[in-house]
Amino acid sequence: MSTNERTNISVRKARREDMKEVYALLKGLAEFENLLDQVKIDEHTLERDGFDTDNPLFGCFVAEMSDGPLVGYALYFHSYSTWEGASILLEDIYVHPDYRKNGVGKQLFLAVARAAKDMDMKRIDFHVLSWNPAVDFYKKMGAVNLTQKEDWNLFRLDHESINALFP
Repeated sequence: MSTNERTNISVRKARREDMKEVYALLKGLAEFENLLDQVKIDEHTLERDGFDTDNPLFGCFVAEMSDGPLVGYALYFHSYSTWEGASILLEDIYVHPDYRKNGVGKQLFLAVARAAKDMDMKRIDFHVLSWNPAVDFYKKMGAVNLTQKEDWNLFRLDHESINALFP
């Protein structure tokens, strides 16, 4: 656990009982990205997938005020690179707008990076919308934009497209 002295916020591993607040923050992220209509899960799905199984589908860190409320989260899962080996995909990192610019996002990012280091992961991958001001933060942390460097394109098959493959 790490603590931000300026804002009295600590970062810790998420617990099952945090998922209601994480879900609210997740919706805040979706609203920030103008994608709220794309949120298809609920807090119960987060509880089930992260805590009701022997093999959790994700890991999560939360940023918590000393008096209790959660103000941010970072959610990640394991992935695999056929060139490098075990990796992490950082799915979300979000800090409530009232708590930004205080180092909370950095604490969350470093918590995921520490977990990756401790698990001997070979890399952390993540996606960032091109207009998100956090792009500069990630670059300062040493991240490389693969779209610019290696000309990668991100593709997705959504649920409907998957089902359309098997009429």
